[in-house]
Parts: sequence; structure tokens; C-alpha cells
Amino acid sequence: MKLETFEAVKFGPYRFVGKSVYARAGMDCGPGNFAGYIWDNSKWVFDKLDEIAEYATDEAHNTALLTWEKYCPKTRLLGYTVGRFMKPGTPVPDGMDYFDVAEGFVAKGWFDATDDGSQEGMVKNALKEQGEYNVRSDRFMAEVSGGLGYYISCDRKAD
Repeated sequence: MKLETFEAVKFGPYRFVGKSVYARAGMDCGPGNFAGYIWDNSKWVFDKLDEIAEYATDEAHNTALLTWEKYCPKTRLLGYTVGRFMKPGTPVPDGMDYFDVAEGFVAKGWFDATDDGSQEGMVKNALKEQGEYNVRSDRFMAEVSGGLGYYISCDRKAD
């Protein structure tokens, strides 16, 4: 797999709307079963979001957002939400979840093949080589369209 394009850009504000599940960090879910199962059963999520297309943004990709909002040393729960980045204030359809994403920066990497497990490292390395931003792992990471893109939150380094 090859990193075709990379950029660090201003990102948001958005409302990420989709369906969330939670799993314990480090839990053995089998070879791709957890994420694969969610992607394979997410058509209804994207169909509902298509119904509110007037709230779409330029980041209209089908996305899996990984969050740490429920993470603590005891529970170690990580969130995995399949959905899309929508305009702030987007109404949330019944049965769906959301996260408001404040304006910030994100490193975006686009790949020539689906995820083989190395995307996160490749985007982080490109960000490190660029030298202007630091990874901010407490916000979110996102896999785009089943493995062709990857977003990692970051902060601009102080001058």
C-alpha cells in the first residue's frame, strides 16, 4: 500500500452523525471482525444520512470515527462510530449518535489500496516529517470509505 496524498489542514467545526459501538481497548475481536462487521452492516446509516443531504459537508465520505470519550483506565472503552462529518447543528435522526467536532487541524492521508494495518503509522510518519504539527490522539482518528483514507487529529506546533 502506498500513501498517495497527504496534507495537514484546518478541519471543522462539524457534527459527526452515525451509529456508535464501544469495545474495550486491547480486546481480541478476531481478524478484523469488529470493524469489518460494523462496516458490512452500516448501509442503513448511510441511507439515513443521504435523506438529510442538505447538511452534508465537503468531507462527505463514509467514515469510521475512533474516539476516546469514554476511555478511562478502568473501563478502557473506545468508541467506534460509522457515519459522516456533517454541518454543525445537523439534526440527528432517531436511533443515531453524534459528536460535535470543534474546529482544529487534521492530517489527511489517501491511499492506493484498502487498509492493511499500516495507514495510521504512515500518516503519523508523514506528519512528523512535515514538522509543523503534533499528533493529538485524544481527539479522534477516522478511517474513510473502508480503508482508502485516514484522518488523525493534530495541533499546529508553536512558533
